[in-house]
Parts: sequence; C-alpha cells; structure tokens
Amino acid sequence: MATTQKTVGSGLAAPVRLWSGPEEPETESARHSLSAPRRCEELAPHYDLTLSHPAVDMDSFRAFDAWLAKAAAARGLTCCLFHDDNVEEATRRLRAGRLQCGFHLDYYALWHVPDDPYARLAQAVHDRGGRTINVPERSREFTNKAQAHVQLLEHGFGVPLSVRVPSGSMAEWVQTPSLSLRLDGSETLFIKPANGFGSRGIVCVEHCDRERLLAAWENARQFDAGDDYIVQRLVTWPRLSGDDGIERNAYWRVFYCLGELIPFWWAKQETGFAGPSYRRLTGAEIKRLRLQPLLAYAEDLAGLCGMNWFSTEICLSDGDEPSRYQAPGPDGRMRPLVAIDYVNDQCDVDVQSRCPGSPPDALIRHVAERFAEAALVRKNTLPFGAAVFPSHNRAA
Repeated sequence: MATTQKTVGSGLAAPVRLWSGPEEPETESARHSLSAPRRCEELAPHYDLTLSHPAVDMDSFRAFDAWLAKAAAARGLTCCLFHDDNVEEATRRLRAGRLQCGFHLDYYALWHVPDDPYARLAQAVHDRGGRTINVPERSREFTNKAQAHVQLLEHGFGVPLSVRVPSGSMAEWVQTPSLSLRLDGSETLFIKPANGFGSRGIVCVEHCDRERLLAAWENARQFDAGDDYIVQRLVTWPRLSGDDGIERNAYWRVFYCLGELIPFWWAKQETGFAGPSYRRLTGAEIKRLRLQPLLAYAEDLAGLCGMNWFSTEICLSDGDEPSRYQAPGPDGRMRPLVAIDYVNDQCDVDVQSRCPGSPPDALIRHVAERFAEAALVRKNTLPFGAAVFPSHNRAA
C-alpha cells in the first residue's frame, strides 16, 4: 500500500506518515494460515513473529491471520499463534530460556488482571529480549482510563470532564458537597470501568441525580466490581461535510501504526445504521476542514503513551473542555478536540467485507504487512533486547 511522507504535529523522533492507501476491500483470498500448535511438544524453540488470541480459528481474526501468515512467509519469517492450548507452556518455556520470540503481537491480554495468561506471555517475551508491539508497562498504564485521563489532562490534551471514583467508594463520592459534575438532573453522565473495553461495562445515565447515579453504578459494577470507575460528562459534537457532500459527525477514529497515522470518519454501528462505520479521512478533507490539529493530537498522544500500535477516538466538541488542540466547526468557530476513547491497544482487525462495523479490508492487510516488515527488521538487524523503534517516551 502506498503511503505519502508527511510530517504532522510537533514531530516525533522519526517522521510520522499519513496513510494514503485504498479503502476498497481486497478481493484476493490469502491462502495462508498461521502455525498454531495444539500440542505443546509441537512448539519450536524460536519464532520470528508471534500473535496471541484464545482460539485457533476465530471469525474476527481470520482475514488478518491469513494476511499476516502470507506476509511472514513472503519474508522468510517463522510465525506462530499462541492460543489457549499452548499459551501456558509457551510462557514457561520463555521464562526457562527454551523459547525465543522475536516480535510479538498481543491481542488478548487483560493488563489489570494479575494472573492473566496473555499478559504474562507478553511480559515473558519482553523480559527474555523479544520485542512486543507495545511494551507491556505502557499498555498497562495507558489502557487504564483513569490513569490515562490524568496523563492527558496534565499535558493539555482535551478530555471530557470526568471524576475518578475508586472501587467501592461511589456511595461516599455522591455525598461530597463540592462536585465538578452536577448531580441535579441536568446532565447526562457515563459510568465507565477504568479497564473496560469494547463499550463493556459502560452505563449511560440521563438526567443524572444522586439516586440515578447510585442505581446505575450498581448495574455498571457487575462488569468488574473490583475496578476503579470514571464518571464522565456527555460530550456532543457538530457535523461536517466530507468531500462526497455527505455530512458526518465530527468524530474520528485514528490508528497509529509504527509511525503512521491512519484517520477515519467513524460512526458506531447501531440499530438502523446504514453504511460502514469507517470512511477514510482524506488529505483534501484535512486541508479544507483545517483538521491538521486532529493529526497533531494523535501524533502527540503516541509520543506521550510510548506505544507503536493503538487507536484513539477524537471528536470536535461543542463544549468548553480545555484542549491545546483546536479546530473550526461548521460555523468557523474554533472548538476543542477531545478524546472520547483514549488509547486502545487491541485494535479491531476484523474486516469490513465480513462486518460493516469493522475497518476496511485494505487497512487490515496493510497493517499485517507493516507488522511482518517490522519483524523482519527485528530479525535481520538487532540482537535480542535491542529497541526496534525510536523512543516515544517524551512529554507531549
């Protein structure tokens, strides 16, 4: 896929590119499959490229797995899927020095769960000198919404007005006399588990007062009673006209992949929704709508979180949230850019041709190629333990 060299934002250690690949689905069928040993004795002592998800044949991973296997084979890379049948043994072998993984893509770690097998696997790859797509410590910190919220707020990133409520303390918090969120029935609030994902555990409370909030929290905490929660004010956004003449919500999902920004207009799949969730935000639209600050937000977020593969959801807010990233609305008035979903390190790799709510097929094939190329660089140029990518651990 072609990319256009284009530096945006304040700049990282390496230039950030804006993806300009096609959006139409790929028609070629990838007739490749990942090695996925079901018996532990079938594990090899070394793999150049590894991936983890719980089952061997999952509909939502089928196309990505095939394209990843094809890209790996084209580069002469050994490739393996770690799944429920072999993840524990793979971790034991890594810790014992009897298995080496050059480049690892985690897709199922629950970073906040102390003994999660996929988190332990990724940590073992990292500890034994392999390269994980994201350093486990960074994923653990920035996929926690409560912790990420504090970091973004401190560095001037626009975020919704929110309050962190430690596990089990909601009843005490709602009685606090001074609240930054009004509980007088005038606002719509969201309760979100700090470590939730895929909209799981999120509860919307309209006309929120103390009684409604407590009742909704009892429902929300069924997802994870031990997690911290954030209570967040509703953010609304205007609509902007794309180059195709269609008005869309000023709401975008931006992927960051190994130094490349990939922005899309994004709309959640809901009952009655027509059309795909993703439409590529073009360079012409960025220029006409003066959305360069959207790219700067995503680029600087990559610098802050130090991650190489993640997505973020950013909108142009109708509110007054403080944000050092501003862009004009349809009336020309400058509005704050605000992240709704801060950092998601396990991005959707299902394909639009199978599920309209998923990213375009061409994007998923493209990122599979990028991962295989990074694994090849890791294999050919660096000893175990060396860094592949420029450090992004700088303050934005």
